[in-house]
Amino acid sequence: MPVRALSGRRNAQRCAAEALLALALLSAVPARAQWSGQVSVTNDERWRGRSISAGRPAATLSLGYDDRSGIYADASATVAALPQGVALVSAGVDAGYAWRLSGGHVLDVGVTRREFRSAATTPRGSGYTEAYLGIGGRSLSARLHYSPDYLWRDTSTLYATVDGVARPAPGWRLLAHAGAMQFLGTVPRYSADRTQMDYSLGVAKRFGRIDAQLAWSGGAPGTDFYRGAAHARRAVTLVLSLGF
Repeated sequence: MPVRALSGRRNAQRCAAEALLALALLSAVPARAQWSGQVSVTNDERWRGRSISAGRPAATLSLGYDDRSGIYADASATVAALPQGVALVSAGVDAGYAWRLSGGHVLDVGVTRREFRSAATTPRGSGYTEAYLGIGGRSLSARLHYSPDYLWRDTSTLYATVDGVARPAPGWRLLAHAGAMQFLGTVPRYSADRTQMDYSLGVAKRFGRIDAQLAWSGGAPGTDFYRGAAHARRAVTLVLSLGF
C-alpha cells in the first residue's frame, strides 16, 4: 500500500476516534445537564459556501451538552457517499460558555476544532482551530471567529457571520445567513483571494420530530473544484433532521 494512502487511512481512523472520544467524554457529564442529539441527511453537505461532499449525499451525527451553569459542548461527524465509497469527510468539537443577558439575548465565547479528511474542496487531512465571540437573540445573531491555522499552518483568518430567522406561521421558519472571511497576512496558495464570502436563504418546516430545511446557498469569489472539474459554488440543498 502506498505510504500516502496508508497515512490518509490512519488520519481518517484517528479523526473518527477523536470524534468518538469527544462523544464519550460528553456522555460522562452529570445527569442534571441538558442533552441534545441529532441525525441529519442532505443531498449535498455545505461548508461556508462550498461542498465538502463533492455534491453528493451526506449524513451527520451530532451530540450536544448544555449545562445550567452556561457551559456547553458539541461534537459531530459527517460521512458522505463519495465516488470511491462512503467516507468520513468532517469531524469537529466545540466548547464554550454562554451568558444570558437582559432582553432575552445571549453572549457566548468558545473554541472550535474541525478536521477534514476526504472533503472535496479542502486540502486533504486539513483542519483548523477557531476562537469565537457571539451575541444572539430570538431573531438575529452574530459571531466573530479568529483562526491561527485555517486549513494551513500559520494561516490566520477572521470570519464574521450574521444569521437571521423569521417565524411567519406556527412550525415555519425563514432563514438567512451571511458570512465574510478575511485572510490576515499572506494569502495561502490554496486561495487566490484575500476575502471570501458565503450566503444562504432558506425555509424550514417541522413535521413532528422531523425538521426539513430547503436552502439556496453559495459563495464568492471563485469556484469549487472536485471530481477533477470546476463547479459553481451555488447549490440548492434539502436537509432532513431528527432530534433525540
